[in-house]
Amino acid sequence: MRIVPSYWDEDLELMSPQRLEEIRLQKMQKHLRFAHQNSLFYKRAFNQAGFRPEEIKDLDDYRERVPFLSHMQMIRNQRVTPPFGDFLTMGLKDVSRIYCSPGPLMMPFSAGDMDSYINTTANGLYICGARRGDIVDITAAYQWHLAGTMMDSAFRRIGCAVVPGGSGMTRTHIVIMKRLGVSVMFAFPSFAMHLADTARKMGIDPATDLKLRLIILATEVYGNNDKTMLAEAFGSEIREMYGGAETGFVAAECPHGGGMHCFTDSILEIIDPVTGKNVTAGHQGEIVTTDLSRRAMPVVRYRTGDLTEGLNTDPCRCGRTSPRLMRIVGRTGEVERVKGVYMIPEIINKIIRRHHGFAKYQILIDRLRFQDRLTIRVETDSLDERPTMRQTLIDNLRAVTQLTAEIDLVPVGTIDQKTPVVIDNRLSSRTDTLDPDFER
Repeated sequence: MRIVPSYWDEDLELMSPQRLEEIRLQKMQKHLRFAHQNSLFYKRAFNQAGFRPEEIKDLDDYRERVPFLSHMQMIRNQRVTPPFGDFLTMGLKDVSRIYCSPGPLMMPFSAGDMDSYINTTANGLYICGARRGDIVDITAAYQWHLAGTMMDSAFRRIGCAVVPGGSGMTRTHIVIMKRLGVSVMFAFPSFAMHLADTARKMGIDPATDLKLRLIILATEVYGNNDKTMLAEAFGSEIREMYGGAETGFVAAECPHGGGMHCFTDSILEIIDPVTGKNVTAGHQGEIVTTDLSRRAMPVVRYRTGDLTEGLNTDPCRCGRTSPRLMRIVGRTGEVERVKGVYMIPEIINKIIRRHHGFAKYQILIDRLRFQDRLTIRVETDSLDERPTMRQTLIDNLRAVTQLTAEIDLVPVGTIDQKTPVVIDNRLSSRTDTLDPDFER
C-alpha cells in the first residue's frame, strides 16, 4: 500500500470499474463459502434458499439467490441462542472485541476483523481530507458502540492526534477544541450543530474562534441546506461518511462532492424496498451491504433500512473510480435511527407493557434544527401518578435503548386507533431555531 498526498491506496482507488468488480466477485465467493462452512445461521439460510456457495458464479447470481438479512433477524436469533446466536464462526479465544447495539445485538470481532475495519475507515477519513498532523475531536460514543474506538484507531493510523471526547459534555468539547486548536471533528450532524449553539452561548464564535478546518459527519437523514448551515456555522469544510455498527463504514465523500465513494471491501446495492430487486443507477432505494472482510460474525446482504437518492456513477474529478452513494433521505419500515442509534418499536413496546396502567402508545420523531427529538405518547388511566410514572419510564427506556425520550402521558382514548405507531417528521417539521431549553 502506498500513501500519497491525494490517495490512501492509489492503485485500488484508481482501479478500473471492471477490475474492481472482479475483485469484489472473488472476495464475495470466498466469503460465502466461509460463512456457509462456519456459521450455523448461514448454513441453514443458504440451504433453505436452495443453493450452495460454489453455485454463485457472478454478481447477478448473488443478487438473485443470496437471501437478505435484517436487524431484527439478528436480534431474534441471538435471543433464541444467546449470546451470539448462530452467527459466530470461531471460538471465543479468537474474539478480541465485542460491541453492543440496541436490541440488544451483540457483535463479536476478531483481531483481523478490527484491523480491516480500521484500515477501511482510515481510507474513508483520508478521502474526506484528514491528514497526518491533524488534531481530531471524536464526539461519537466510546461506550458499547463501535464508532468511537474504531474512529480513534483509524485517525491514529493516518497519523492524527486524537482527543477521545465522546458524546455529551458540549461545553467541555468547546473549551478543549479552542485550547488545543482542534482542526478536525467527527460528529453526527445534530450534535455538531448543538456544539455550534453551545459555543455561541459561551461567547465563542465557532467560525472564527475555533480552528476547525474539517468536520466529518456520520450520515443521518438531513435537509438539502443542512450541510451549508453547518459549514457556515463553523467556517469549515463538511464531508460525510456512511456506515453503521452492522456494516462498518462503506462510503466516504471526497472534496468534489456528488456523493460518497463506495469502498472495495463491501458490496453495496440499492434495492426497491418493496420488490427487493436492484434498481438502476441514479434511482432511489434502500441500501443493502455485505462486508467482505468481517469473519467472526459475517453480515451478508444486510438490509440497512436507509433510503438513498441512489448511486452516482458519473466520473469524479478526484480520479477515484468507485460509484458514489448519494444523500440519505429516509428510512423504511418502523425501525428508525434516532441520534445515530436504532430505535426499535418492538423493544419500546415491551418496556411499556411492563408497567401497569399504560394503554396505547405512539412514537413521535422530529427535529429541532439538527437535533433529533424522540417523544413517546402513552395513554394511562393513572394521571395523578404522572411524575413518578414518567421518570420511571424515561429511566427504563434509556437503560435498554440508550436513548433519552420525552414522555407525554395522556388520558386513555387520546390516541386515534388508526394512526401509525411510529411517525417520523424529521424532514417535514425541521425548524431553523434550536429550543434554548433543549440539552442533549
